[in-house]
Amino acid sequence: MKRIMFLPITFFSLISICFPQTSESLLRSSSIIKSIDPNDEDYTDLLPLKKKIDEVQIVVLGEISHDDGAALQAKSRLVKFLHKEMGFEVLAWEAGFIDCYYMNSVLKSETPLKDARKHLMSGRWEASEYVNPVFDYARNSWKTDRPLMMAGFDLGRPPKAAKNYLGIFDSIFVKAPWLKPTDSIYNKIDTCAKSTGGNLPAKIISNKEEQVVKSFIYVLIDSLSAGGKSSKVFSAEEKIRHAYFLRSFYIDIELNHLIRQGDETFQIVRNKFMADRMIWLIEKFYPGKKIIVWATTTHFKRNTFLQSKLNSDLSFFNKSAISFQAGDYLDYYIGKKMYTIAFTTFQGEKGMIFPGDHPKKKDYEYTDKINEPEAGSYEAIAHETEKEYLFTDLRSLRKNNWLTKENIAYPFGYKKEIARWGDHIDAFFFIDKMFPDKILPVDK
Repeated sequence: MKRIMFLPITFFSLISICFPQTSESLLRSSSIIKSIDPNDEDYTDLLPLKKKIDEVQIVVLGEISHDDGAALQAKSRLVKFLHKEMGFEVLAWEAGFIDCYYMNSVLKSETPLKDARKHLMSGRWEASEYVNPVFDYARNSWKTDRPLMMAGFDLGRPPKAAKNYLGIFDSIFVKAPWLKPTDSIYNKIDTCAKSTGGNLPAKIISNKEEQVVKSFIYVLIDSLSAGGKSSKVFSAEEKIRHAYFLRSFYIDIELNHLIRQGDETFQIVRNKFMADRMIWLIEKFYPGKKIIVWATTTHFKRNTFLQSKLNSDLSFFNKSAISFQAGDYLDYYIGKKMYTIAFTTFQGEKGMIFPGDHPKKKDYEYTDKINEPEAGSYEAIAHETEKEYLFTDLRSLRKNNWLTKENIAYPFGYKKEIARWGDHIDAFFFIDKMFPDKILPVDK
């Protein structure tokens, strides 16, 4: 008589069977998003996100590039949802630390919105038709008891940074005139301020002159924090604000020096300082408040060293792509309190489309076709679901789900990469067809 052998079917083998790498299993692991229109305030489709991010303090809204129009639309809608429905009160931009702070006072005023937006940067998000609803919403929020406050965590940008930094020095000297330096040092401060964001003024400051300014900055910070005459004329809030704006200026001098030298370590150093400024926002400027981050996803990925092991030919951002990002530092600092959403797509175009009479149209308008991701990638399988938009939370997946294994995806600079994606980000926001950003007319 022949013996029949039975292979045991375990619970875990059943789980493996239940989660093959198919569009059907991806749908079971994702939420369907019905709209990316910022004016659509029926947030029923976003309610599943509440359970995913209810306990986090920071939500990062990433993007593959700055010129992904559909992603910008989706992010604008998410900002409104997070502020209205989930108690987030601060929107922190990958833009000037001091510039975005001063944007708040302009948003509160009667200054035209187009001028308020210029505190952010020149020629990017503040000029986007798809981001404009965020600024409009933020302005209206200042008429309520829960304004959406603006913040930044990057180096200062033209055209406002120089004026803002000099304004800090001048406001200190008005209250404490005995701290004002010689005209020679003040002129060096002025030149350093005008070089923010890689701007190159007519007079390029020397390394020796930069060092004079940096030394003076620390003397000023010490004067504010010491218990003497200078300390007593400023409130506690003013001392904190001035000290960190001065530190930020010091950092910008360092970064601008690297830009002028064409130093390839610029992005590496920049990411460290972005993390530092984010920590200042968390600890000193907005303690206890929930913060939305608007930035390129690459800056906020974590465990970058794992990614570099799996992608030895990685070339995006050259050396900086496989070095610590701001997200690596913040993951160490805040851990699971930060939730990073990576936007990604299957097809379409990125770029910037300008109105016909825009003065920058000739030099800056472009569109690039997005190369379709290869079969078996997250994007290709998401495309097979025939859904326009999907949200895939990677934190809540069962261990045997194929999405917890090494897979191909393209969320960093449209480059093919292999990763256990839950090690680097917390969710994918999939947009089946990307379209370029659309730039506002100059008068708007």
